[in-house]
Amino acid sequence: MKPATDPTRRHRGQRGLVLTALVALLLSMLGTTSAVAAPVVSQCNGTDNVGGQAVECDVTVANVLDLTTGVTTSTTTVRECHGAAGAAPTCTTTTTSATVAVTAIEQCNGSGSGGGGTVTCRVTVTNSVTGDATTGIATVNQCNASGTGGGTEPTIACDPFPATTSGATVTQCNSSGNGGGGTERVQCTVPGSTTTSAIPVTINQCNGSGNGGGALVTCSASLSSSVTQPVPPPEDETDVPEEDTDVPEDDTDVPDETEDTTGGDTEGTTGGESGGSTTGGDETTSQVRDVPSGAVAAGDGSRSRDTEPLAWAFALMAAAGAATLVARRRVRA
Repeated sequence: MKPATDPTRRHRGQRGLVLTALVALLLSMLGTTSAVAAPVVSQCNGTDNVGGQAVECDVTVANVLDLTTGVTTSTTTVRECHGAAGAAPTCTTTTTSATVAVTAIEQCNGSGSGGGGTVTCRVTVTNSVTGDATTGIATVNQCNASGTGGGTEPTIACDPFPATTSGATVTQCNSSGNGGGGTERVQCTVPGSTTTSAIPVTINQCNGSGNGGGALVTCSASLSSSVTQPVPPPEDETDVPEEDTDVPEDDTDVPDETEDTTGGDTEGTTGGESGGSTTGGDETTSQVRDVPSGAVAAGDGSRSRDTEPLAWAFALMAAAGAATLVARRRVRA
């Protein structure tokens, strides 16, 4: 016989499974919304491939990263121009800001391949980092398999060249400017540029472009990275006064009670109840200590007053004794 199933326990188990599923769903949603992908700038790719067209595009990026606070900002300005080769193109410019760094730029790839087309694209990136980071020289891979198909040599004018680094910071103008045409029809440069490990930026532009014969490809990329050490907080330079432990000496002169401080000549001494006050000169100083209440004051004549009561007492006692003796004799008689 199977034991009966407790419905309360079964319901608790079902509620636990539902709660677990809800928590997992919430965590997955939070993870999806909190992750912010680094923006990728992508423009002017695969355009203007009809003969005689021109494409001209620019990207300017300013990345700022504070490693001490974790705050990152970026400002990106893009300019996109299209028109006929050799004429003033029509351009639009847009500036955007983000709270993450721009780390990838892709533009002007597979474009301007119609006969006699022109491709002119530029990238400028500035990285400013505060904190513990390093800088290095940007690596380059450019102008490989380009400028082929005839024409007056040299058909390429690239700097640096040769540049065949795999996975380089800048990859541009490869397999471009082919199909014949004028001299130096591929002109691509990467002037002295620096990178930082804190913001690894890659640039990929003007590859597979300007291949319609008689085309001109002119592209450049520049990176500037700087690292600043954080400024330490200022030290507290407030001077704390030292505690003065020196106790000032008491310069008050306390006169010696047994010392005669009377100035000048002594003119007279008053005895008796005056307490022996000595007067001399212009100053009078008492040299008598305090006498307890009920005591006899010191001074001349004090001894005679003390003996008089005693004498009277003895006299009275003698008289009383004589009177008693006379009374007894009369009784006996």
